[in-house]
Amino acid sequence: MTDDNIFLQINKLTKNFPGVKALSEVDFTVKKGEVHALVGENGAGKSTLIKILGGVYRADSGDVFLDGKKVNIANTRQAQMNKIAVIYQEFYLIPDLSVAENIFVGREPRILGKTFINWRKMNSDAKKILDRLGIDIDCKKYVSDLSIAERQMVEIAKALSVDARLFIMDEPTASLTEKEVVKLFEIMDELKRQGVSIIYISHRLEEAFKLSDRITVLRDGKKIGTMITRETNQEEIVSMMVGKIVKEYFAEKKTEADWKEVMLEVKDYNIADNVYDVNFKLFKGEILGFAGVLGSGIHPLLRSIYGISPRTTGNIYFENKKVDIKNSRSAIELGIGYVTEDRKNEGLLYDMSVLQNLTIIIIKKLTYIKGLFIRAKSERKVFDDMSKSLDIKYASPYQRIVYLSGGNQQKVVIGRTLVSDTKVLILLEPTRGIDVGAKAEIHRIMIDLAKKGISIILSSSELPELVNLTDRTLVFYKGKINAEFNRENMNEEKLVAAQIGQNINN
Repeated sequence: MTDDNIFLQINKLTKNFPGVKALSEVDFTVKKGEVHALVGENGAGKSTLIKILGGVYRADSGDVFLDGKKVNIANTRQAQMNKIAVIYQEFYLIPDLSVAENIFVGREPRILGKTFINWRKMNSDAKKILDRLGIDIDCKKYVSDLSIAERQMVEIAKALSVDARLFIMDEPTASLTEKEVVKLFEIMDELKRQGVSIIYISHRLEEAFKLSDRITVLRDGKKIGTMITRETNQEEIVSMMVGKIVKEYFAEKKTEADWKEVMLEVKDYNIADNVYDVNFKLFKGEILGFAGVLGSGIHPLLRSIYGISPRTTGNIYFENKKVDIKNSRSAIELGIGYVTEDRKNEGLLYDMSVLQNLTIIIIKKLTYIKGLFIRAKSERKVFDDMSKSLDIKYASPYQRIVYLSGGNQQKVVIGRTLVSDTKVLILLEPTRGIDVGAKAEIHRIMIDLAKKGISIILSSSELPELVNLTDRTLVFYKGKINAEFNRENMNEEKLVAAQIGQNINN
């Protein structure tokens, strides 16, 4: 590798926050026209590194070179001027502006001495970029009216609009459908052919191995090593990430469910424009998988079962008794727990402590004198027992939950459902956005819960997760169950085929 082949070179980059060394003398290079995967557990330093390149943070020390020239990236504007585009995992869009306005915000084409925005040109240019992505979105539509996947594609279009030479993609496929993921990968291949360099960050190692030319591993703010992708394997990369061999990256459920005892049954269930004639049973101690692309109806169905949204027709039976779940409170009282996929906006109360987040569902049971006071010792015991059971790592029960890693935040959300004597646990994408070691821990927690007789509905886009963990998996397509697989006849190829509407012979 000669210097002429390197587009980005980072030398001894260091960044400290109060009490935390986020990066410690990290060296990193990216070639021209290369996809370079950057991996590591939560807290490894990945986000800090890309925010320095994106102009959000300034490094305490170290140098950054672009195409052989030393650059000073003091703010996001300078990052754009240096042709660096960062697509963050958290969207940086303005909801009350249109798609086109968001794509060209701060760079709107103007007319009459730059007095007025040239709306026709801006909308036309935005459409050309979206057409390049193969996405049919009205450029005049407000971002607030878009789905999560559509907002992600607008972020990508926004990055394409600056004609970047270095793309940094942070979990870009997390909210995309299979079709949109395929299109994104095609776009990345085209960018490579044009000599564009890409830093690709993902917790999905299979994506890193499919797309990248090299993989760099960070751990505890330090660079552990860089490997040529075709010369390594997932086990070696995982070992570098966690400092040990994780044998159960996708743990396998080996215990059998109690096929005689039905915990939950859904009959002839319909939700307007979302779900049609759904029927299934969930048995005691079973992990039942739900698979389907975005818009297949899974999430509206599970939200309805939990009482968040109403059904049109159909019935739910819990422990063989017909029940009317009007809201989440009635679901909790029955013994149904629910873990949302949107941990940030729906799952956690970021201004509250770890302890408060875990016990909030049962807080009324822990009060006295008409709810005026909390039994602090009782609350602490509930917290201590559950945090020990789930191995939740924290500095103090009273620290704000925002300072926990993604994996430990997810354990708190799961623990919150379990403290209310849950018998059926609904999990939506429980391992999305968390590191490899934390994924293995969440998998083992699910298996342990199933062994104790708790029934689990697992909705996941991670196909190896479904293949290894579930006793059965139902595949949804356009609001209906298209296929059902048991552990013996299930594989990733069948799941993919069923998700896109193919009729599979089980």
